[in-house]
Amino acid sequence: MDRRQFLTVPLAAMAAPGALAAAGAAPAQAATRALKGIGHGGKDALALKQIRNLKVDWYYTWGASYTVTTNPPFIPMVKDAKRLLERDAIGYVMRELPETKTRHLLGFNEPDHRAQANMSVDQAIRLWPQLQKTGLRLGSPATVNVASPWLKDFMAKAKKKGLRVDFMTMHCYAWPNVDSFLGKVTELYERYGKPVWVTEYAVADWSATRSNPSRYSRAETEDFMRATVAGMRAMPFVERFAWKTRSAFDPIMGSSALYHTNGKLTSTGRLYASL
Repeated sequence: MDRRQFLTVPLAAMAAPGALAAAGAAPAQAATRALKGIGHGGKDALALKQIRNLKVDWYYTWGASYTVTTNPPFIPMVKDAKRLLERDAIGYVMRELPETKTRHLLGFNEPDHRAQANMSVDQAIRLWPQLQKTGLRLGSPATVNVASPWLKDFMAKAKKKGLRVDFMTMHCYAWPNVDSFLGKVTELYERYGKPVWVTEYAVADWSATRSNPSRYSRAETEDFMRATVAGMRAMPFVERFAWKTRSAFDPIMGSSALYHTNGKLTSTGRLYASL
């Protein structure tokens, strides 16, 4: 199926069995389907067990150096300017290449958020050539949302200066609406014409509090997960995706939790492992 034909198919319908065949698409090929991943910053035996229990194809830690394993494969990230300039992030990435064998590097994490990378566009543009010199495929900075003015400005300036961005990364935390989510993924691809990695996504209720936790049930969350994974794997431009977990007691994202407090998989985690 070419891109124009793909975009005429209702997004949620892409998650249904046989949707691609009904739309006149060629059968999906396992070698090109979007790869399932996880972000996990743990550094102990439990972390390794949790990562492997999810049966993921890759993982990342929001850091430049792998923590517990290179099987599944590790993807490094240069999270912010401090890690690049003061903590030798690029050095770690390059020294570990014989072990990680990675071909990819993730760029700055939420540079438009004060509690994350917190960088101006101009600062990111000045530093980007250091990431580019690694020779690895470079993922764009992952902004708070796909419609971020920060990202639009960064991509325009990168293009003007001839800087390289090989694929787009995105985050999305929202209500469990499949069409809305897949629409955002498509929007990012349509805007920049580059492959997409969804490096953080989950169901979240940002109005929730400890006394009034998320309105979204685990069943709703799991229906959303099942449909969005199928939908992304039907999108020829999505290369990878990673669900984001928090504590099962988190009022905002508790229903998205992949692990219980003892480290065992929740029903949501078991579902993710099965997809």
